[in-house]
Amino acid sequence: MARLNRREFVAGGAALGALALGTPARAVFDDPLAGSAQIAVIGPLTGDSIRLGEQIGNGVRAALDDANRLRGPMDRLFVMRTFDDQNSLASGLVNAQFCADDATLICAIGHLSGRVTDAALQTYVNGRLPLIVPASTYDKITAHGYGGVLRLETKDSTEGNLAGAVVMSLVKPKSSVVLYQDADYGIDAAAGYHDRMLSEKIASQAIRFAWDKPDFSTIARAALEAKPDVIYLAGVVKDMGPILPALRLNGYKGAIYGSQGFFDAATIDKYKGDAEGLIISTSMPPLQLAPTVFRIKGDFERRYGAFTPLSAFAYASAQIAIAAVKRGGANDRLAVSRALSFATPYDTAVGTFTFGSNGDPQDPNAYFYTVRDGKWAYLQSAHRSNFVLK
Repeated sequence: MARLNRREFVAGGAALGALALGTPARAVFDDPLAGSAQIAVIGPLTGDSIRLGEQIGNGVRAALDDANRLRGPMDRLFVMRTFDDQNSLASGLVNAQFCADDATLICAIGHLSGRVTDAALQTYVNGRLPLIVPASTYDKITAHGYGGVLRLETKDSTEGNLAGAVVMSLVKPKSSVVLYQDADYGIDAAAGYHDRMLSEKIASQAIRFAWDKPDFSTIARAALEAKPDVIYLAGVVKDMGPILPALRLNGYKGAIYGSQGFFDAATIDKYKGDAEGLIISTSMPPLQLAPTVFRIKGDFERRYGAFTPLSAFAYASAQIAIAAVKRGGANDRLAVSRALSFATPYDTAVGTFTFGSNGDPQDPNAYFYTVRDGKWAYLQSAHRSNFVLK
C-alpha cells in the first residue's frame, strides 16, 4: 500500500479547472503575450488531487485578474500558465524542468506536496527561476538555504513549537504526550512540540506508531500510562483520527491538541462528540476577522466558491510575485529573484510577510481553532497579529 504523502494544507471544496496557456513562437509584434509577466502554476490538475490543484490555480488566477483589472497603460499584463504535475514525484520533476527551460516564465508557484516540492527545488535553482510555495509546511523545503525560494506557511517544527507555547499558557501541564505515525507528515510537528515541552521542563513523552494498520486502542492505553495533562496529535485526521474515540473510550478527559492535519471537515463530520474541545493549530488566519480581506474574499467566493486555505495562500503567493515585479520593475526571472531577496514586507490576503534569508517568514505565526458545539471556532493566535481583530 502506498504511504500517504500529505505535506500540504488540509482543505476542502472544489473549484473550476485550470487551462494551460501555450506560448507559440511568433514575432514580437504578433504576440499578444509580448511584454507580459508570465507566472507558472504547478500542481495536480488531473488525478486524485485535482480539486486541491484547482484551488491553487483559482487562487493565483484571481490575484492576477485583480491586478490586471487595476493596471495602468504602462503596467505589465500578468499571465498565468498551468503545469499539471499530478501530485507525483516523476511528473513534478518533469514539469519543473519544463518551467526552468522556458525563458518566458519569470516566477513559479507550486507544488502541492512537500515531497514533490523538495525534490524539484534543485531544478528551479539551476534554472534561476524563483519559486513561491503556497501549500507545503515540510521543513526540508527551506532547510537547503536555496536563494529564490519563498514559503508562506509556518513550517511544521515551528508550528509544533508554537503549539507547545499555547499549551503552556492555557493548560500549564505537568506531563504531556505527543503521538505521531511513521508517515511522511507529523514527525517535524511532533519534534517541535516535544522540544518545546522539554525546554519548559515538562515531563514529555513522544510515542511513534505504525501508519499501516495501527492498533489505536493499544496506542491510547500506552499514552495514558504516562498520566498526561495534555496530548498532542501530530498527524492527519484521515489516518490518525481513530485515536480520538480510543482515548475517550479509555477514560481520557484531559486536553487534546492537534496539528494542522486535523483542521479538516472530517474531524467534526466523522468524530463529532469525540472531537469536542479539540484545539488545533494552522497557518490559516480567521479571514472573517481580517477586515482588509473582506473584498478579496467576497469577490473570490462569488466567482469560485469557498476561499479555502489553499486558495487563500495561492492568492497571497501571486500577490508577492506581482509586488516583486512592480517594485523592481522586473523584466526577467533574475530581476524577480533579486527583488524577492530583499527583506521587505508584503501585504497579502493571509497577512503581512517579511522573509528571512532561508525563505521562511521572519515572524511565523499559528492560529488556533477549537471544536465547539460541533463547529470550528477561532480561539487565538500564537502571538498577537495586527492582521486579525482578535
